[in-house]
Amino acid sequence: MNRLRAILICDRDPLFREALRNFLLAAGYSEVDVAATIRVALTMLRRNVYGHILIGVSRTFVCERRLAAVARRRQPKAKILFLVSGDDQPAMKNAPFECIRKEQAFSTLLALM
Repeated sequence: MNRLRAILICDRDPLFREALRNFLLAAGYSEVDVAATIRVALTMLRRNVYGHILIGVSRTFVCERRLAAVARRRQPKAKILFLVSGDDQPAMKNAPFECIRKEQAFSTLLALM
């Protein structure tokens, strides 16, 4: 297995965030960092280099877009994916990055990475 690059997960839901972290660790990723807030995620982006950045999206989606823009500037090689609930999916039509429904994350995420 090739060396798998570090992952950052930023999501407000602690159960989903930790379940996704454990899923990725079990899949062979050795470094999976989690952030409960955008402020913590920004701090982590300053300290570490990530191959993938997974951002949970809320209804307003403003702060998450800003986080993605900062991540793109600081780490242009990182693949950014938005994690979207089914209820929030219509707001994601013009999203600047690829979206994954949270309900399908465990079945589709590895194929996208």
